[in-house]
Amino acid sequence: MNFTGELDLLLKARIPVINIVGGDESRIIRGIESLAASSKWPAGEGLYSWDIADQFVCLRNGHTRFDVSTKATPDTILEMIDGFQGGATFILKDFHHVWEAKKSVIRKLRNLSQKLVSSQIRKNIVITTPEYKLPIELKNDVVYLECPKPDATEIAALIRRVFGEDMLRGVTQELKDKIIESALGLSSSQVERVFRVAAVSGGNGRLDESCIDLVITEKCRIIRESGALEFITSTEKQESVGGLEVLKRWLGQRAESFTEEARIYGLDHPRGLALIGIPGTGKSLCARLIAGMWKLPLLRLDMGAVFGGLVGLSEKNIREAIQISEVISPCILWIDEIEKAFAGSGGDSGTAARVLATFLTWMSEKQHPVFVFATANNIERLPPEFLRKGRFDEVFFLDLPSHEERRKILEVHLNKKNFTMVSQKFDLNRIATATEGFVGAELESIVKDAMFPAFMDNERELETEDLFKSANDMVPLAKSHSRVVEELRVLVTSGLARNASKVAEEKVVRLDTIPGVRRLEI
Repeated sequence: MNFTGELDLLLKARIPVINIVGGDESRIIRGIESLAASSKWPAGEGLYSWDIADQFVCLRNGHTRFDVSTKATPDTILEMIDGFQGGATFILKDFHHVWEAKKSVIRKLRNLSQKLVSSQIRKNIVITTPEYKLPIELKNDVVYLECPKPDATEIAALIRRVFGEDMLRGVTQELKDKIIESALGLSSSQVERVFRVAAVSGGNGRLDESCIDLVITEKCRIIRESGALEFITSTEKQESVGGLEVLKRWLGQRAESFTEEARIYGLDHPRGLALIGIPGTGKSLCARLIAGMWKLPLLRLDMGAVFGGLVGLSEKNIREAIQISEVISPCILWIDEIEKAFAGSGGDSGTAARVLATFLTWMSEKQHPVFVFATANNIERLPPEFLRKGRFDEVFFLDLPSHEERRKILEVHLNKKNFTMVSQKFDLNRIATATEGFVGAELESIVKDAMFPAFMDNERELETEDLFKSANDMVPLAKSHSRVVEELRVLVTSGLARNASKVAEEKVVRLDTIPGVRRLEI
């Protein structure tokens, strides 16, 4: 059920006080006005709005006329609604400022809510607030309703309503769909603003393909301002990631699963993927790889920003992030080092536990094609219910790269530095042998560090010996985290996770072959 349908149901059920939460106030008002103009609205009922600045505005007259010039104070507004002789709906804008300033208003609103329930005449109060501000005293008397972001149909209607058909004249249906898709996740006022700028920047007063980049840039800025989400542009390809053949094959098999053809065939949307491994094995890079392979938007969820300082704010932040991801879907929602967010979820007055419960419930029940990509370094800190089947399609373990994978990773990073004929110019097998136990991030550092002495030596070309010396100067993370690696490998042997690379038996780096690392028996 959409927003107006749910609001209509609440009004028909004679819910006396409804709190609609959303920063898009004009869209909320338009939605209520559309209900009042429809045949669903009871004949003779009026519709009025009130705020502390402009006082009363008549949006629809009923049988009982109301003199909108009548002034109301925060102390008298509820008494005036109570004394109104007839059926009507009153929209109180930003009314949270009133009850925050005068605590007695909370009691008056509770009394009025209980009185209106038994009244023979239908009167409703709709309170609009930009954020969830409902006092605990009102939670049993006021119904909370969240106004979602506009979907593709609403955005198309908004463009026609605000700009007219002229703005889309000559635009193909395919381009229209791309333009509308680029704006998903924005509020209606944000959509209107960004399209006005796009039309002016185009110079012809119409929308064209050049405006999509502008819309996406603005969208990235707005989503970033939301605090918890960051829109990430990714063009990573398979060849830019060395190794991980099993994971790449798994992703390749699902690359077309978000298409309409997949729906007709009966395929379900992929739900999510968890990557577990020690730092530096390329988990974050894999998030960009998925977005590049599947050509889907990538949203990074900052769990640190989710947990706000005010009571109820953390839950609101996670709900808003989920809502934006659903509007933008199909998309990828990336949560990096998720164990840091939910570790010890019972020690902060229950906030983390409530956020976790909200997130886990959504993951199990979500209907929108939002692919959750989570990474973790230490699963011991994760609640056991987090990784169960039904929430994630698969759990992969990123082990230390094998000899062949290290050679490919070195080749990738040398290519990124614009070296040509890498396989002929460098003895990569020698470097791969010398870097037993090194992770991808450490192999990248080897290339970067080796370039400095070459540059200082009259900017000569990089040589194998430079790479070899750089490798010998570095101590791999596996040396200090050997126990962690061994414990994580148990996930694969016990069937709780799949190895992201080739056949596990062929690629596992034995930690006792790394100088300074003692074999850990499990």
